[in-house]
Amino acid sequence: MTPTRRNLIRGAAGLGLLPLTETRVRAAGTLEPTVLIRTTGGVFEAALKKNFFDPFTKATGVRVVPFAASYGDMMAKSAAMQAAHSVEWDIISPQYDELGQIAPLLTDLGDCAEMPNIAKLGVNGSCGRYGVLYLTGGQLLTWNAALYKDKKPRDWADFWDTKTFPGRRALPNTGSPWATLVTALLADGVPREKLFPMDVDRAFAKLDQIKPHVAIWWRTGDQSQKMWADDDIAMSLMWSGTAFAAQRRGIPIESTYTQAIADFGAWAILKGAPHPNAARAFIDYFMVNPENHAQFAREMGYTTSNAGSQALLGEADKRDLISSPERLAGIIRVDYDWLAKYRTVVLTRFQAWVSS
Repeated sequence: MTPTRRNLIRGAAGLGLLPLTETRVRAAGTLEPTVLIRTTGGVFEAALKKNFFDPFTKATGVRVVPFAASYGDMMAKSAAMQAAHSVEWDIISPQYDELGQIAPLLTDLGDCAEMPNIAKLGVNGSCGRYGVLYLTGGQLLTWNAALYKDKKPRDWADFWDTKTFPGRRALPNTGSPWATLVTALLADGVPREKLFPMDVDRAFAKLDQIKPHVAIWWRTGDQSQKMWADDDIAMSLMWSGTAFAAQRRGIPIESTYTQAIADFGAWAILKGAPHPNAARAFIDYFMVNPENHAQFAREMGYTTSNAGSQALLGEADKRDLISSPERLAGIIRVDYDWLAKYRTVVLTRFQAWVSS
């Protein structure tokens, strides 16, 4: 594990809570009137708007224009805009671990010195040069609690065990199949330390076994919430924040962090972004107001990168969060160096497989 990853785990676990003062946003140059920020829509976007977008607009006068895009659409359009030398978006939200691999698309933030709140108020390791950590979560095994009362699923092998745990399955089809491929290998008995380099043929052979039982290939967080009632789903892979929000809305689901795959989100500014000063100002401002970060965690089940927010969360708040050192240490990380080499060929194969 690299020093940066150790610092990230330590910081996200809430070590080193900082004394907080009112911090004003500083940005180089004049702020543009708008900034465009990628979200995933639905309740997640609503929580971002309430806790971060609207307060930023109130503080600076800059209007935040959120746009919803799947991971696959975000990556494809970002690359296309760069190739056409016509960038329309400002901030995207890739995985923190993949910033170095997609660096040609992104603005080099250096040590984030132009955004001093990152170092002052963020957890250790928040600045990733090509982006800034903003949340930590996982992709979890989730199930319908009403269906499995006596015996509950424990890991991805149980997801594949349709005899012991009958019922319709769901998996994501968001243009980012890496977690799904990882779950297939885990279900097939591959140890976590041998997941990469990935045996792609073995992963697809295992996926062939579960495919007849997959009733929904969900594309958005909202769909992954609604499918439990609308489509009678028994078990699914879900983002931890979406599962958390669904539980808070009364949807009877349970989940486990066992064999969870990392979902560490970053704010990153596209190279050639039309509103670069406003983009930097937003990311700098994002790190202030620990109360907003704590409230976002309560609403969405994600730990954010504001160090001081941990002290505002009670034990009941933290029960379903990823912020404990044990959970963070157990999270499975995708090897984005491997992914950088094989992204296109594996994604093409997965899309053809889902459609066949």
